[in-house]
Amino acid sequence: MKLQEVSALKSSDTDRHWWRGATIYEVYVRSFRDSNGDGIGDLAGVLEKIDHIASLGVEAIWLSPFYKSPQKDYGYDIADFRLVDPSAGTMEDFLRLRDAVHERGMRLLLDFVPCHTSDQHPWFQESRSSRDNPKADWYVWADQKADGCPPNNWLSSFGGTAWSWEPRRSQYYYHPFLTEQPALNLHNEEVLDHIIQEMDYWCSLGVDGFRIDAVQCLSWDRDLRDNPPVGREGTHVMFGGGPTNPFARQHHLFDRNAEGTEEILGRFREFADESGCVLIGELADIDTPLTAPDFTGRGRRLHAVYDFNLINCRSDVDALTEQLRRREDLMGASWVYNVFTNHDSTRAVSNITYFAVDEYPQQAAKLLLFMQLTLKGGCILYQGEELGLPHPHLEYEDIVDPWAKAFWPTFEGRDGARAPFPWQADAPQAGFSDGRPWLKIPEEHLSFAVDRQEEDPDSVLNFLRRLMAWRQDQPALRFGDEQISRWERAPIITWRRRHAGTELRAVANFATDQAFLPLDETWQPMQVPGGVTERQDHGLSLGPLEFAVVTTDGESGA
Repeated sequence: MKLQEVSALKSSDTDRHWWRGATIYEVYVRSFRDSNGDGIGDLAGVLEKIDHIASLGVEAIWLSPFYKSPQKDYGYDIADFRLVDPSAGTMEDFLRLRDAVHERGMRLLLDFVPCHTSDQHPWFQESRSSRDNPKADWYVWADQKADGCPPNNWLSSFGGTAWSWEPRRSQYYYHPFLTEQPALNLHNEEVLDHIIQEMDYWCSLGVDGFRIDAVQCLSWDRDLRDNPPVGREGTHVMFGGGPTNPFARQHHLFDRNAEGTEEILGRFREFADESGCVLIGELADIDTPLTAPDFTGRGRRLHAVYDFNLINCRSDVDALTEQLRRREDLMGASWVYNVFTNHDSTRAVSNITYFAVDEYPQQAAKLLLFMQLTLKGGCILYQGEELGLPHPHLEYEDIVDPWAKAFWPTFEGRDGARAPFPWQADAPQAGFSDGRPWLKIPEEHLSFAVDRQEEDPDSVLNFLRRLMAWRQDQPALRFGDEQISRWERAPIITWRRRHAGTELRAVANFATDQAFLPLDETWQPMQVPGGVTERQDHGLSLGPLEFAVVTTDGESGA
């Protein structure tokens, strides 16, 4: 597809709201497919397997960072926003992949990291050199306290203080994550202009949008006030890093979603409207249902957000239901993407349905996919969810994640979700690579490989394809309002979706026991792939982890 055609696609009135209710497939490039035998997944490997992604019926692909990077945080520490890292391939590889995505009718989103760079980025190298160079104010610098300690009590979510000493300036610099990821000063208009120019560069190459990393970190309190401790009142915020991460002991009032966020998001949206790209923000470390409206702002900020609350909440039916209710009550008209796992978390079937993954692995995976695709909003599927991959067990010797190393053994980190993708059960390295993979191939993933599931009509993979095709014909699920039921009791969770006079009611048995839902006779089951399609006189009988959609509009046979 030519660039002129890509621009026409993006600017079409018909397509400009494609992201509402869309399904996006996240590719963690390093772990998807290695094309050259160096053990690291690359862009050419994604191109090799593009038809697998297209076969799922998703509307867009999101690629994890492939920019030039020292790989201290495996691509999220960027040394040059416009160069392809050699481990990921070449710019020609990217352009071929872009064309292949568009030729198959999908959009292409890139992971973009506006809040920090690598400490090897030329901007930081200049900024750290002195207090009076042209980029001296491009990062967040502060003087030491009188006793030599850091400027305040802000913590890195990856462990320890969020400040590191720079002897050349005799000052501390701020880093919300790794020491090697200094925070950009987006209060500085010149810096903000340059970040937008970096996004514009990729839009000029035909990219359709961006997943914006850690949008809660766009700003910081210029008075550098200490964060207050979490007291007996507790907090609604759900943090990663395991139960012993000190980061969870603060209310992050001044280092997350701080002053200036509105203005930065407004500038991003101006750019997005001019370029025709879509912006989807990742939210964490704050009360996301409460603050999501601030980040979407009635069409004046991001198009949509996703958060970690369904990943980090307690894995029981009452906690999950309460989280869904709270989200409904607080998010209002904000557009949200349903995310049950990603490259930073535990695999969903081993987390949300931990109680069933050993006995009912396939049904647990199918239930979660059903929920993702029928709750309000879009859906981001992380690679491997279409296979129902369980989270592998890791030994300390297996891990490379710096976050895991900081909090081991109470936190296993992100490597389990990043394990290389299993393409062929009996092939060397599961068909991921001809060389030694950068992460160990989990033995327990081999039986879930793509080639095995292609042959099984009842596999999670083939179920997802059928469910995606069915969802495409249900406007109520793509665009409708949502109401989480307040009346059903555990283990049943139900929610209603309404749009243009149609009302659907989704029902899920979130347990390994039999469950029964009383229903008026006007409610009849729809023919949903993998769902319960027959009712008894007084309602629905649901087996372990079974689900259904019922309707009163006479379309039960649809």
